[in-house]
Amino acid sequence: MLGTLRQRLLALFLLVSLIPSLGLTLIVTYYLSRSISALRNPETENALAQSLEVIREGIERLGSDARQHAEVMALDPTTRRLLAPGRPADLERHLREEARSRGLDYVCLYRIGPPTERVFGARLGPRITLPQPERESLLGALEQGGLITGGDAPRQVSGVAPLGREYMLLAGYQLDPEISKEILDLQQNLTMYRKLSVYTWISERSLWIFAAIWTVVLGLASFALAYFVSRDTARPILELRGAMEHVSSGDLSHRVKPSGTKEVRFLGTTFNQMVEELQTSRRALVRAERLAAWREVARAVAHEIRNPLTPIQFALERLRDEARRPEAPRARVVQENADLILNEVHSLQEFVTSFSAVAQLPEPHFTPCDLGALAENVAKLYRGSTPIEFRVEVAGQLPLAWADEAQIQRVLVNLIKNAMEASPERGIITLRALRDTNGPEPLLRVEIEDQGHGMDPATLERAVAPGFTTKSTGSGLGLTLVQRIVDQHSGRFFLESNPGIGTRAWFTLPAASEGPE
Repeated sequence: MLGTLRQRLLALFLLVSLIPSLGLTLIVTYYLSRSISALRNPETENALAQSLEVIREGIERLGSDARQHAEVMALDPTTRRLLAPGRPADLERHLREEARSRGLDYVCLYRIGPPTERVFGARLGPRITLPQPERESLLGALEQGGLITGGDAPRQVSGVAPLGREYMLLAGYQLDPEISKEILDLQQNLTMYRKLSVYTWISERSLWIFAAIWTVVLGLASFALAYFVSRDTARPILELRGAMEHVSSGDLSHRVKPSGTKEVRFLGTTFNQMVEELQTSRRALVRAERLAAWREVARAVAHEIRNPLTPIQFALERLRDEARRPEAPRARVVQENADLILNEVHSLQEFVTSFSAVAQLPEPHFTPCDLGALAENVAKLYRGSTPIEFRVEVAGQLPLAWADEAQIQRVLVNLIKNAMEASPERGIITLRALRDTNGPEPLLRVEIEDQGHGMDPATLERAVAPGFTTKSTGSGLGLTLVQRIVDQHSGRFFLESNPGIGTRAWFTLPAASEGPE
């Protein structure tokens, strides 16, 4: 996954820069979140709510007591009797005494309107204030049986009871101002604490959201920093790798400019020195190979020239001896020696011609070439002139080859000539044209197979060497010429042979679609 040096450096720098910062961010966020969460204590909120609920229950009990007292006074026969017109003072006095005896703080009589009006109101203490309810509140209290006045800080708790069809009786208690203040404080504290709970919840979530955003920003910044640092660190090494690829492909003129750290600069300098030494060694090797090749060629030329010179020398000496005879030279002896000299001279001419062909091979003229048709045409040249049977096998519809047809014909002629010389009198020589699937690129392959005596491994190893031959006549340059032509076509030439079975020579050529334009 992280196959390149730059990817590994990028991952390393990213981890080194991100993990400590991310860890610190998470730790700080965690403890701040815990600190904020500590402000939200459910037990405190429950205690405040329970305290407020206890006070409200007490107020509701007072209201229930006040309603019961109001109902009892409203049902009192004396109260109903005194409600008669013309006796309001007696009724007020009676209700005041009843309310005082029952521990109430006030009692009021209201006429149900419209309009609704208070007939009288009696305060039973010096600091008692009478409630001032509105008509809707009185009617609602009549249905519910009670009334609490004072808003958020209740001051009076009243009970309401109907008195006849036109009146209602209101009696109740006035709460201690401290209780009202305590209720108001509890309500404010509970509201504030609930707001604090919402605030702490929002703050905690906001803190984690900020931590996530900060992590993303920190990650992007760390990635950018790691990217540029890894790029600057890996660039000299990548340049050195590219230079190695150039050198491995044969370009020994490529050099790198040492840069980066001290160690990397040392690698660059050492690489340049190594390439310089390799280039010097290659030049020396090329010179040595050329010298060895010229020595081999000179040896082969000397051998081929020396072989006919010996019989020519013997023939000339016999002619000289024949000329010294007192009698006239014998025509038969002169004819035999003259023919021998001419044959050897002809052999030398053939060698010179073959050597010149190898040394001065023209540049190929590439065109699309039908190998199957070419093999068939070459085979026709030999059919009927020899007992050897020629077979041509073409594997399906082959693409055209990119080659010089004349030079490939020359290759086929040389290989067929060798096959004919190695084959028995009624042997079979097979020419095949097929696809070569052994390489990464599409290639065509031509094979020439005979049923001759074959070659042993030692002979097969030297078969393509210039001047090497196993025949009594011949230059030993035929396969050298074949090798040169195939090399010019960017192909490969191979020999496979088994003693007593035969030899197969084959070479490859690029398809026309792969050839240069």
